Amino acid sequence: MSKPEVSPPDATPVLSMRDRTSGYDVAPDIIDVAATLHWYALQVPPQKEFVAQKILRRYGLKTFVPVRTEFRHSSKKSRHLRLPKQPVRFAVAPRYVLAGFEPGRPLWFNLFALPCISGAVGIDGAPIMLPTKEVVKLIRRTATGVNAPEAQRFMRTHHEFGVGDDVRVVDGPFEGMVVPVVGIAQGLARLEMKLFGGAVDDVRVPLDYLEAA
Repeated sequence: MSKPEVSPPDATPVLSMRDRTSGYDVAPDIIDVAATLHWYALQVPPQKEFVAQKILRRYGLKTFVPVRTEFRHSSKKSRHLRLPKQPVRFAVAPRYVLAGFEPGRPLWFNLFALPCISGAVGIDGAPIMLPTKEVVKLIRRTATGVNAPEAQRFMRTHHEFGVGDDVRVVDGPFEGMVVPVVGIAQGLARLEMKLFGGAVDDVRVPLDYLEAA
């Protein structure tokens, strides 16, 4: 009888779905072994990608969750005091975890019995294997995460901008003006404004005084 590919770990407690965590890590050997595995995209409950990843690892599976790092205030107080935002990781593809299996037929009945798995990407109810080369490319490209620019730490959430964008000044003496950004450095944006009858491109304004127009 073949050994099940998904079996409970001996004497190891299974993490509860209530065990909320923002922890994320990439297995150190994931790039080395990715090409030898058969990969599937598993569906998980909303905002449970990292919890599901930990549970699946307890069952001996290789997993990968592409992530992006953005900046968020840790509390309403920190936002009110205009403190720098902290890095927070989000899944690039919400509700999906990539799982790698040793060559062979995964025991889907055992896998779908886990509370963290609600389904798998497939056709007509049958899970389909993802192209290995594409999965390896994805892992190599995003193993360290997709990181937001450091300057966004000081910008208003969901109103971020970059050099060349038009921004609206929402605080300070220039409030209400819409102007282009010509540079960003050290928590300040360098703006091009028409002042005193001419264009001035060296007006510096704190990033949290601005939002994308």
